[in-house]
Amino acid sequence: MNEQAPDPDQVTQLLDEWRGGSSAARDQVIAVVYEQIRQLAARHLRRQFGPGAVTLQPTELANELFIRLLDSDAGWADRRHFYNAAAVAMQRILVDAARARSSEKRGGNVVLMTLSAADSTPIEGGDAELLEDALTALRAIDARKSEIIEMTYLLGLKRDEIAAALAVSIPTVDRELRFARAWLQQRLGE
Repeated sequence: MNEQAPDPDQVTQLLDEWRGGSSAARDQVIAVVYEQIRQLAARHLRRQFGPGAVTLQPTELANELFIRLLDSDAGWADRRHFYNAAAVAMQRILVDAARARSSEKRGGNVVLMTLSAADSTPIEGGDAELLEDALTALRAIDARKSEIIEMTYLLGLKRDEIAAALAVSIPTVDRELRFARAWLQQRLGE
């Protein structure tokens, strides 16, 4: 994959200009991060849902994500805020799509979710709504752990990118990610 991550300083500067009212900066943010978000959406759809679970294509997911982000009229405080909002919006889009697909079929349809990209081990019986509820509960207990999960699995950011975005060390990211995975697996196993 020839994915080249956008320059973090450039994204932060453009978000500052966008917050200041520059529509040109808004357009540049989209241009700079769009391909990365589309590729992350493709990876997320493959890892988290598998074939046939959600009928969205990566480009559709990325486009819907940007529509929601642009409609939110949020004043992005920084790159971290932007990517966190993107992660939450992506999860909500996928949950909505899974709910719509399940409601179309009699008896519903279970969607298997994967919490560990390394293991690619689906959580038995975990559906999109349960995962969203578990992430909401985790966010209430420890917002940073929830952010790390979202940045890892929804946005596909690497450990060093997450560490930089959260201003913590890579070992802290690893430790909190292990805890959050274990907590979510336990919560979803109940």
